[in-house]
Amino acid sequence: MEFNGDELTIELDMSMEEIREFEHFVRSRLEYIELIAVEEGTTLKSSALLALLVSLKRTKPELKIPFLEQGMSNSSAYGSIHWMCHD
Repeated sequence: MEFNGDELTIELDMSMEEIREFEHFVRSRLEYIELIAVEEGTTLKSSALLALLVSLKRTKPELKIPFLEQGMSNSSAYGSIHWMCHD
C-alpha cells in the first residue's frame, strides 16, 4: 500500500489481516483520498477486498476506483472474475 497525496495505491493480493488493516487505515482517511489505484500485476485473492472497495465507493461516491469500473479481472488462479457496478 502506498499513500501519495490524495492517491492510494494498493495490491489486490491482500490477506484477510491485511484487508482489515487496510480498512482501518482507509476509513479514517477517506475524506482525503480521491483515487484508489491498483498495482499492476497483482491478483484478487479475496472477495472481501472487492466488497470493501464497493463499500468505500458507496460511502464516498466521488471516490475514483478504476479497478471497480472495469467490471472484471483476470486471475491465473481463478480465471475471469466479473462483477456489476451500480451507482
